[in-house]
Amino acid sequence: MHESAQVRVVRATSLTFPYSRTHDLYQEYYRNAIRSFSEANHIVYTDKSEAYSPPALHKLRSLRHSYKLSKIIQKRPIASFIDGIARMLSRGPLHPAFPVGCYHFTMSTGDSLAVAIDSMDSGDIFDEVAARSDVYFKSNFWPARRYPDNVLPLPNMNPIVGQDIPFFTGLRNTPKDIDLFAFFRLWGGGNETDGIEHNISLIESLAQVPCEKYLCAYLVAGDIPSLAKRLNSQGVHWTTDPMPKHELWGRAASARLNIVRLGMHECSPWRMIDILAMGGCPVIDYGPQTRWPIPLQENQHYLNLRVAPHSKSKETVSENVMQWLGTLGLTEEIGRNAAEYFDQHLAHLPLGEHIVSQCEAAAMVRSTRIS
Repeated sequence: MHESAQVRVVRATSLTFPYSRTHDLYQEYYRNAIRSFSEANHIVYTDKSEAYSPPALHKLRSLRHSYKLSKIIQKRPIASFIDGIARMLSRGPLHPAFPVGCYHFTMSTGDSLAVAIDSMDSGDIFDEVAARSDVYFKSNFWPARRYPDNVLPLPNMNPIVGQDIPFFTGLRNTPKDIDLFAFFRLWGGGNETDGIEHNISLIESLAQVPCEKYLCAYLVAGDIPSLAKRLNSQGVHWTTDPMPKHELWGRAASARLNIVRLGMHECSPWRMIDILAMGGCPVIDYGPQTRWPIPLQENQHYLNLRVAPHSKSKETVSENVMQWLGTLGLTEEIGRNAAEYFDQHLAHLPLGEHIVSQCEAAAMVRSTRIS
């Protein structure tokens, strides 16, 4: 579409906030996708910030949010001191007014297009930003909601995968030596605790499946001692710390089935991107509530346990898993489909092409109306 479009993007500018960890982290994959497509199609791409020294603010941000130093850094005098230095290194605000990525596309006609990318987990949009945007991409797009016409769906991308895509695609040939792997946080709902029962009962049901498996619960909310006792009684591993990244990805790549439960706001979680990129077979707990531009198809790109929150019975979990494991070639076929989907739609170049093409289409519609 890009080659034949009458109105083309000739310049793309991304507004960055190098001290804002969540903003730049949530936008990183999309920025790199736009940059990748721009470089391949002679579009001038620029990152723009009001920082005197973006690299210095990046280093301060890493220090401010260091996991290893968190107990020291989070103390008010130290945190305030680091924030103060950061303010001295920037002409403008350290954080955006809204947690939405803002981009400006200059068209071949000379017109400018205001583009927003909202990657927040909630299906809500920021009305003020949408009203002043020509195109507003929403990564957790609920098809049942009524959005303005300029709001378009976009995949919910994991920036960590985007930082080293060759690593994940290199995991595709990992030998499968276990049947089932699950690692997820026990939390959810509007207050982070309402979803605990769903998640712990799900992992308890998985513990009853008679297959070779590795299950681990990440305890982050609620009555952790009671949850740990309950998991111990089922022989399920648990932790209060994140699993080391390469251990997580290595275990996932070696499993025939990977449990990927929906996010706290019933969105497709970042972990889905990990599994698709490595060509794994994702298994979600219940049907996705949000939609991507090219929807993932059940039994083609993922399997569905159909165990929604507040379900009274999870007895079908073991039956479903054993049926899938016993179907010759099923998990391998879904893994191949998952890898193909990632390569065609989620790698930087095709994702950037989609974003740019949608903006060019919007610019053409606008120019037609004006003329």
